Amino acid sequence: MIELRQMRPIDVDAATTLEGLSVAFPWPGTQFIDSMKSRHDCAVLLAQQQIIGFSVFSRVLDEATLLNIALHPDQQGNGYGRRLLEHGINHQIEAGAQRFILEVRVSNRLAISLYRSLGFETVGERKNYYPALDGRENAWVMCLEAGYKIATDPIAII
Repeated sequence: MIELRQMRPIDVDAATTLEGLSVAFPWPGTQFIDSMKSRHDCAVLLAQQQIIGFSVFSRVLDEATLLNIALHPDQQGNGYGRRLLEHGINHQIEAGAQRFILEVRVSNRLAISLYRSLGFETVGERKNYYPALDGRENAWVMCLEAGYKIATDPIAII
């Protein structure tokens, strides 16, 4: 069974470890703590009581920004990342968001494909935005104008 709940301070080590498996330059645990203190929408996705993914959204008025999202590499390709993202978008829409912004590495083709499949469009590029093993990497800025909830498979919310 897949479950979703708000991130708790006790989840920070698991989220940090998970992200370290997913990206070369993960957030430090303090960034997750700061996001929770700032009342960002921090959610964790669980399978058999183990955290397999997380998302972090920030919202100002009617604009939400996807700050971070990750899924355990062993769980990728089965739709869990999509469901996590869809749930986060819908949750932000319920809170009043009408526009979504995110940055994504130009080399992250899987994420770009997922974002486009949900209606995100590339609206800009940030030069040298992300650290990379060989220097810096550009990011695409993507935007989704939303006025409706995205259809999604249900996730047990706990």
